[in-house]
Amino acid sequence: MSAAEEDTEIAIPCVLITSCDSGFNEEELIKQILSVKTLPEPIKREESVAWYPWTINNKYYTADVRLCVVPSTFQMSSEIAQSMQAFIAYFDSTVKDGLEKLHPWISVVEDLAPEVLILVCDRVCENGVTRHEAQQWCLAHAFELVELNPQELPDEDDDFPESTGVKRIVQALNANVWSSVEMKDDAMTDLDIQELANLTAGDADVDNFERLFTKLKEMKDKASSLPHEQRKVHAEKVAKAFWMAIGGDEDEIDGLSSGEES
Repeated sequence: MSAAEEDTEIAIPCVLITSCDSGFNEEELIKQILSVKTLPEPIKREESVAWYPWTINNKYYTADVRLCVVPSTFQMSSEIAQSMQAFIAYFDSTVKDGLEKLHPWISVVEDLAPEVLILVCDRVCENGVTRHEAQQWCLAHAFELVELNPQELPDEDDDFPESTGVKRIVQALNANVWSSVEMKDDAMTDLDIQELANLTAGDADVDNFERLFTKLKEMKDKASSLPHEQRKVHAEKVAKAFWMAIGGDEDEIDGLSSGEES
């Protein structure tokens, strides 16, 4: 592989996946994330480390990502460290010391500070690692706990049930802003504008204003990931939608753009 090709690989963000359970192979989790029975050929393999391709494609964006199998901290490299934006660790919840085997990874995670941190097990176990113990560990290290086969499933009568299992893992990865992201035209913007309109149409109480400003902050954060020209267009659309949502007349701002001073 040439130096240019290596630089391209480094530029593509990766999800580091490791298993601290000798009975669970990292590739099994990758199959579930990709929703396939047979894994694609890895982009690259170096001894026990392998990079698998994944293109995240949702209604907001597309992003090329690598699902990178790294069995232990001894296989960490500068390439992986520079590209890691998410970390997923599987542990054996059926044994009391299941969480202790994650200890070597803590310093790595703290040093590199990936945006997504997920702790995975089949399900918490009262005779091994309990739910309380797992949740306390997650709180201490800023992880999210995901059980692949939870004992307690979401309430069917709940209007907004929480996702569980691998679905929740995929959801969390989709929610991340990857360095390789390519936004789809207007998709994010339209959803945000609709929510803005709903907020401004509600009663003018303190809670409503708090939600409104929180929403504006979220939209600003999302816009910061866009290229400069797209960011200007995004800001114009949001400003126009906000003006109309609070009762402004479209004629008053019609024709204005970021290039006009009036």
